[in-house]
Parts: sequence; structure tokens; C-alpha cells
Amino acid sequence: MSELAALADSQDRFRAETTWDRNVVVMAGAGTGKTTILVNRILNLLMREPNPLVITEIVALTFTNKAATEMKQRLRVQLLRLIEQKEDMISNFRTRYHLSPEQVGERAKKALEQLEKSQIGTLHSFAAHLLRLYPADSEIDPLFQEDDGSRFKEIFHFSWDRWLHDELGSAGPQHERWRRVLAGANLEDLRQLTMALAGDFVDVDELDHQCRSLLLEGSLKDWVMVMHGRATNLLAAQDRPKRRKAEQMLAAAVQSMTLLLQNGPAGLDQLTQDEQAILEKDLGKAPGGWDRVSFQEAASIIGLAQQLLSVDQSYFQDVVTLVRPFLNQIRQGLLTSGWIPFDGLLARAKTLLRDHPAVRTRIKQTYRAILVDEFQDTDPVQYEIILYLGETAGSHRTQWQDIELEPGKLFIVGDPKQSIYAFRRADIEAFERVVEKIRVGGGVVYSLVTNFRSNEAVLAVVNNVFDRLFQPTEHIQPANEPLAVKPQRQPEVSVSGVQLRLVTANEDDEEFDVQVATRVEAEALARWLKEELLPGTTVTGRDGLDGPLTLGHIALIFRKLTQAQVYLDALRRYDIAYITDGEKHFYRRQEVIDMVNLLRAIDNPHDSIALVGVLRSPLGSMADQDVLALQQIEGLGYQHVERLSSWNHPRAGTVRRLYEQLAELHQLAPLRAVSDAIDLIFDRLPVLELAAASLHGEQAVANLRKIREMAEALADRPHLTLTGFVDLMITRISEQPDEAESPLVEESLDAIRVLTIHKAKGLEFPVVILPGLHQGAKNLRKGPSVHHDWSSRCYSLRMGGRSNLGAVLVDMKMAAREEAEQRRLLYVGMTRARDLLVLSGGQTSHPGHDTVLSLLGEAMEGEEDRSTSDRIDIGTSRLTRVITPATVAARRRKQEPLSPMVPRPGFDSILMRHPARQVEWERCRATPRRVTPSALVGGGTEVVFPHTTPRRDAELGRLVGVCAHEVLEQWDFARPDAEIHTGIMQTIRHSVAQDHPELIHEITENLTSLFERFLPSEPYKILQRATVLGREVPCVMSCGENQLMEGAIDLIYRLDGRIWIADYKTDEVAAEDVQARVDRYRPQAEMYMRAVERALGLASLSFQFIFLRPGVVVDV
Repeated sequence: MSELAALADSQDRFRAETTWDRNVVVMAGAGTGKTTILVNRILNLLMREPNPLVITEIVALTFTNKAATEMKQRLRVQLLRLIEQKEDMISNFRTRYHLSPEQVGERAKKALEQLEKSQIGTLHSFAAHLLRLYPADSEIDPLFQEDDGSRFKEIFHFSWDRWLHDELGSAGPQHERWRRVLAGANLEDLRQLTMALAGDFVDVDELDHQCRSLLLEGSLKDWVMVMHGRATNLLAAQDRPKRRKAEQMLAAAVQSMTLLLQNGPAGLDQLTQDEQAILEKDLGKAPGGWDRVSFQEAASIIGLAQQLLSVDQSYFQDVVTLVRPFLNQIRQGLLTSGWIPFDGLLARAKTLLRDHPAVRTRIKQTYRAILVDEFQDTDPVQYEIILYLGETAGSHRTQWQDIELEPGKLFIVGDPKQSIYAFRRADIEAFERVVEKIRVGGGVVYSLVTNFRSNEAVLAVVNNVFDRLFQPTEHIQPANEPLAVKPQRQPEVSVSGVQLRLVTANEDDEEFDVQVATRVEAEALARWLKEELLPGTTVTGRDGLDGPLTLGHIALIFRKLTQAQVYLDALRRYDIAYITDGEKHFYRRQEVIDMVNLLRAIDNPHDSIALVGVLRSPLGSMADQDVLALQQIEGLGYQHVERLSSWNHPRAGTVRRLYEQLAELHQLAPLRAVSDAIDLIFDRLPVLELAAASLHGEQAVANLRKIREMAEALADRPHLTLTGFVDLMITRISEQPDEAESPLVEESLDAIRVLTIHKAKGLEFPVVILPGLHQGAKNLRKGPSVHHDWSSRCYSLRMGGRSNLGAVLVDMKMAAREEAEQRRLLYVGMTRARDLLVLSGGQTSHPGHDTVLSLLGEAMEGEEDRSTSDRIDIGTSRLTRVITPATVAARRRKQEPLSPMVPRPGFDSILMRHPARQVEWERCRATPRRVTPSALVGGGTEVVFPHTTPRRDAELGRLVGVCAHEVLEQWDFARPDAEIHTGIMQTIRHSVAQDHPELIHEITENLTSLFERFLPSEPYKILQRATVLGREVPCVMSCGENQLMEGAIDLIYRLDGRIWIADYKTDEVAAEDVQARVDRYRPQAEMYMRAVERALGLASLSFQFIFLRPGVVVDV
């Protein structure tokens, strides 16, 4: 008690544990003991007087299963101590609540007996509990199972193909809508968007309403009005009689928002062509007279107006209308199959509480205290569930904003400075709004600032850095609250504090880019660990005795594990053991890939690629030259063991035995359940033994056993044969879904922990290294996307270069939050260290603006005068700076010298062979590995356009040709000629508008002229009569020694019983000069005909060039 009283936040800790008449929010900084506060709060709820609770009346919700398990374990330990009448535990409750030791012990014993009946777990598990209590009200199967996403994907893919068959078939009811949708996106984009829309958190009714809305309304209108006001004021302040580009773009942005406010989304079509052209320009740098803050605001406003150019409400209205029946089918199909996805648990629990007053009343009566951990990482749907549970008795509000909370029922622990799960829908704006609602409703906010984890040197740097980096912005970034060191906290590692270790280029290095810096940094880190840190550093244990620093004391923490491979390679070179723990890692493990190759080979004896993988794995132990020798005798096939009989090779016996086992397993494995087949493989082949002997030993074995467990878990799929399981594993290796390695008691392994910042959250290590500070952090969004903003209720839809109106608001909010979250990621990473924090990176030739080094530079701004070459001062803190020049030579395993008995090759023979090898090498270098049909004719034809430069000619001609081919790829020859303009504009919007806005006008004119001449021509009339077999058909074929030709055949069609291959040409050529061009293109025609003959097995084919501009066709 005396130790707690000495803490700077002791009063807040006491009040947080014992305030009963008000709802409590605890802002618990990093390492401040939030789990202890939660456990103590539960103990006080059990012991308080008056109105003690039993443990089954308490709900304690955590973010992860691991956190829930830890809370239960700590609670169990404390309850046991109370039962055993430990004086240091029992005296607090005797004094505080005037209880006898027997009363305390009895209550603790009762709580321990009912602990496994209590609701201490994740919110997902609690939601599932509520649904199972009220299945009829929830309209679900009471025996439902929780889906990790795999069932949803199976049902979706199966149903998607059937739905497409029905929709796109001759009896499909929405062909016109399909044409409009596919004009802006392909089927794969539509599939991805539809899969996102099928999620349980998407309110399709609300989304449909937003896409159909003709006017701005609600939060979106309020936001646009605010942005319009800011833009108007800024333009008034910066405008001038002769506007420069910045003022012109800002004026066009003001006009676009004015039209949007006046006329809704349709008003954007009223922008003049000049205004659109202005907005399509690059803003560039600030002109004279603009200050930095004003120009940044102008850039933000202009960026908003530029996004408005891609808004197409009617398009997404078509999309939603098109896929809505399919979405209903998918959701109903998953529900009737008895499976509910994790998101579905939360969505249905929220609906149950919101729409069923009697159910909510009973649940509120059952659970009298709600405790929530890691509140900042909880998504808005979970917030609503918590607010419904905390509502005052006798009330039933359906909107969270209207809910009145029961005093003293909610106890929430969180830290907005550690909110780093936006990709899982964590919403810091929603967090702040809920906390404010609790505070305004009479609740109280307490702060925990005493850090029990880190020493003073580490905390001083953290406090000073983030006082500068956390610039408070409402609903985006909280202010920094400095952490206080625990009294009498002494360093435990002999080398402590914060180091900034940077590698620099040598004088001879011309280009020290991110990739080069990463390799050099990884090498320097591994060498420093092996040769300096580990040999000379000691750690003080809990017993007070000093011991050597071991690998298990060190953590290497990355923002993303995709950045880690270079560093892991360096650790291996220095024989430093490590163990990884992070997203998307399981399917990258070598033992997993080897096992999948083995399953592939056993399932399909003709899968030579998988067999080569098996032979090159530890099971085959063959080098590449051995595999080549085996291929040269046509021995890559275990069903032809006899071919090895005459193979005089050292590995022949090993390969023969392996082939015999594979042949037998090919016969036996398909007759068994997949899990049993894997057991048989483990029994017949030394797969597990080889894994145990590998670098990762236990972990590798556990991962292989996990594959067997996965097969067993999938055993209820009646269609999942060995072939089906192999296909599933191939797909997962290709797509790299989130899958953790099989869990081990990793803390017992003497190995460096390699993990992401997200995985490290809640953990601590004596030594923490944050590498790759020079690497960029931007996440480029690719493909279709669906996002939802809880506060404004707006949906963002993006596909095919278009967006709905809500995307403008939602995406701008997301961009601001992502930038702020990068700073919080650094905060979480730095606060994992107990005694030594190492910030490591490279000083690249062209430093990026989105790197951790740039953030540190921002924090160090203004401190240059106080810093030296080996020291950096930031406020009242100090970092040690270590500069390491790049080293060329990487450490390699020691090579044994040649035995004196081995004859050395003659130098004269080497000199004689060298010129011939040089000639062959130059010939190979001059021969491209891949060629295109255009390369066969010596490049394209030059097309000259008036009033342009030669370089512009080439680019304009190329784009006209590309667009003409794209128009014809999508064009139905039976459509009216007048509709070709629509096809031209759609193609230009898709292929030109984003990258070449300055060429839109000229390309449009050229394409219009081209098709005005081609559509009335005789060749076009022939195509209208033809049956199209394929458009833009990809082909790959051999075309010489070690060469592949890759191309796309423009058109294959059948007419009057003959099959024709057609190639479009957009050359600017007169009709009388066409034949000369055909002679030039003839090699291309021959290659295409040969490719189709081989692929289709047809002996009789016809080929023709169709010259679009003169409207002439020439048969070859």
C-alpha cells in the first residue's frame, strides 16, 4: 500500500477501483498496469459494501483471447490468495468495507467456483453467448457455429459462379444494367466489391438510399458547407486580378462545391470544361505570397474538388441494384447453413439489443457491471453494444446518441495514444465521442501515468518525442500525456537508454536507395548483435543477480512483417536464432511450402513443378544441378522408376527410394480421410524428423502438425478430397491469408522475437530494436473498396476509377487518421522497451517524407545546436547516435580450403575457353528472353499529328492505338453506330483520364475520327455478320532458342464455316499504301497463326489485317 501511495497517480488508481456512483473511464498509458486495475476493480465489485456483486453479474470484455486468459489467470491467483487469507491482500478489504476475514474468504471462494461461468472474454464471445440465449429473437439456428471466414468464402465463390451464369445468360433480366456496370469495371473488380458489400456490417438499405440520394443531406452536407466556407475565405484572402495556377485551381474548387451544394451530385456535371481541365492539373509548389499553412489548406481543398470529378452516383446506384439480390442470397445461405461470421456475431447482437426491448431489459438486469479493456481498439458496432448494456433501467432507446447510461455500471479502460487498429475498424473519433458521452452524462475520467515497464532514460525520450509529434486534433490525434517512471526504478540491462543507429553510404556509392540501405542496415544490425551487444551486455534478474544478455531478451519489431525478410536473412548468416510471430506468416514458412509441394506431388504424379520442389527440399536434398541431371534422363516422374536403373549418379539410390514411397502413397492416400492421409505421410516419410532438425526445430514441427489439424477441421466438408485440400492450400499460399504459426511456449525459447508492432502490443522486452526507419509507411489502396464512417453514417465505394459521393468525406477522414496512426504506431513500438531502445535505419540518397526518420527529424527540429555527432538532445532527453558506414562484404559461412590432394584446374585451359564463353555470353545478353509481336516487325509505325512534338507524337499515337483496341474489345458489333461515342468516353475515362489528362481532348478527336471512318466500312459489315470466338486473347509460345513470344490476339471469329484471326491496325496510312504495311507485318501474322494452330489443333486458319483508319481489310 505504501508503494502505491508513492505513485504520482495513486489517487486516480484508488478512485478508479472504488468509484461506484459514476461511470468511469480510465486513460491508462503504456505500461501503467491496466490489467491490474481491471482485476482490482472486479475484486472490489465482489467485496464492496453495500451491494456486492457475484462474479456471474460482471461482464469483463477484452480485445483478444490472450488478454482474456491473462485476466482470468490473474483473477484466479488473487482469489486464491484471498481464500488463503494472505494478510497483504485481505487487509485492504477488511479496512475498506469492514468485512471479516471469513466473509472475504467466502466471497472469494464463491467467485472462484463460478469463475468459468463468468463472462470474462472477448466481445465476440459475449455476443455469441447472447445469441445462443435468444436464438428465436435473433432468428438464427440455436446450434450455430462461428465462421472464421472460410465458410463464407466457399459459399460466396460457389454462389457467385452460378449467379453470373444466370444473370449473364440469355434469360438474364438485367442485361442493360450489366452493360453499364461492366463499362466501368471488370468482373473481378465487381466480385471483390460484392464480397466486401456482403459483410455483416454493411447496411444495404442505408447504402442504397445514399446512392439514390439526389441532394446533399445530413453530416455530408454539413461537412461540404464547412469546406466550402474555408475555401471561399481562403480564395478571398489569396485572390488576385491575374490568377496563377494555385488561385485558378482554388477558384475551380470553390465553384465545384457551390454547384454540389446547390444541385446535389448532378450539379458537378455543370462544371465547364475549362474548370475541369484546371482541376485535373498538378498543383505543384506554393507560389509567391502563400504561407505554408494556407497552401497546405488549399491543397487539401483542391484535392477534395479533384475527388469530386470521379463521383458517379448513378453508376453505384446501378451496382447496388444489380448485386443486391445476390447479397441477400449469400447472407441467407450462410445463415441457413448454420454458420455465422465473426462480424455477424456483433452485428446480430447489436440488432438483438436494439430491436428487442424485453431481451435488453433482461440482459441489463442480469449483468450489473460492464468492464471493457483496450477500448480504443474496439470498433463502433461494439461501442453500441456496450452502450445498450450500460443503459439505465426502464429505458429503451434505439439510437446510441439518445441512450442514458446507468451511473456506476460502465468501467472503461483505454488509451487513445495506442489506437493502432484502424484496419480492423477501430475509430478514434467514435472513441472520443463515446468517452465524451460518458463524461457529459456524469461520468468521470481518471488517468494512469506511472509506467512500471521502462527506465527513466527510455521514458524521457518517449515523452519528449511525442510531446512534439502528438499535435492534438479533435477526433484524429490526442495530446501526449507524459509517463512517469516508477520510483526507485533502476536499469536492469548494463547498456540502457535510447540509441539511434544509422548506416550511411560509402563515398563510392552512387545510389544509396531504400533497398540498398535496408540490406546494409540488416547486415550492420546482425553484426552488432553478434559481435558487440550479446558478448558484452549483462541483465539483472528478479533475484538481483547479473547474468548475460540472451537472445530471448531481444525483440525485433516491425511495422509490417513484409519488411522483415532481409533482416531475417542477415540473422541467419550470423547464426542468430529467431522466432517470428505475425500476420500472413504461416503460409510463407518453408516447411509449410515443402509440405504442400509433397501433397501436390502425391495427389498428382504429373505435377512436375511440385516434384521438383520435393526433390529440392530436405526430403530430396538435391541441388539444382542434380535435378537438371535427372531431367536430362527424363526422370522427373515417380511413376517411371525404371528410368533410374541406368542413371549413374550419387543421388540415384535416394531418389529411387523416395519415388517408391511417393508411388505407394499416391495409391493409398486418396482412399483415406485427408487428416489420416497426412498421418500416413508422416509415418512413411521423415518429414517431421527433418523439420525438427531444421533451424526452427519445434516451431517447424508444430507448423506441420497444424496442417494436419487444418485438414481435420475441414473434414466435415463432404466435397473436400485430397485434391480439394491440395487446391485449397495452393490458393492460400498464393493469397497469403492471415494465419499465425502454431503457438509454442515461445518465451522458453532462446531466440530473438520477430514480430509486428500490432503483435507486440501489450508485451515488453529488455531490449527492443525498431529497424527500417528509412522505409516508407504509405499503404497504397488497390482495387475496389468499401468503407463506412460511423459518426457520419456515410459509405465510401470505389471501383474502376469512380466513387460515390460519400467516398469524398470518408476517404479524407481516413487519410487524416492513417497519417496520425503512423505516429501512434511509433509510440507503441517505442514503449515496448524496458531498458534499451534501438532505433535503426539508413540515411538514403533521397529520404522519404512518410518514414519514421522523417518523424524523428520533426521531433528534433530546433535542437541541432545542442546536439553533437554522437549525441542528440530532444528537450530534456538524450539519444546516443551511432553512425555506421556501409560495408560491401557480407558475412558468409566459412569455406573449407581445397585439399592438397585435389588437382587444381589448368590455367591455360581456362584462358582458351574464356573467349568462346565471352562470345556466347554477349549473344545471350543481346537476345531478349521475351518478345512481343510488335518487336518482330521492328517497332511500331510512326504516326504524326499536327502541332505536337515528336515525343508527344509517339505517346499520343500509342494511346490512340491502345484506346481503339480497348473500345473494340468491349464493343458489341450489333449495337447502333451512334453509341460508339459512349464507348470512347468510357475507355478514355478508364485508361487516359488519370495519367494523361492533358491528352484527353486530342485522343477523343482522333478516336472519333477513326471510328467515323471505320464503322461505315465493308470490313465492319463483315464483323457484324460474324460469330465472335474471342477478343484480346492472350497467347504465349516459343519463337526460337530460349525465347518466348507474348501477345494478345485482337479478334478470333467464325464466318461461313471458316475461322479467322484478325489484327487491328491504327496506322495513319492511305488505302493504296496498305499492302506495303502488310508485308512488314507478315511475321506477326505467321506467329499468331502458329500459336492458334497449336492451341486449338486446327490445320486450316485464315488471317487478316484490319486497317481501321482507311477501313480496309487485307487477307494474308
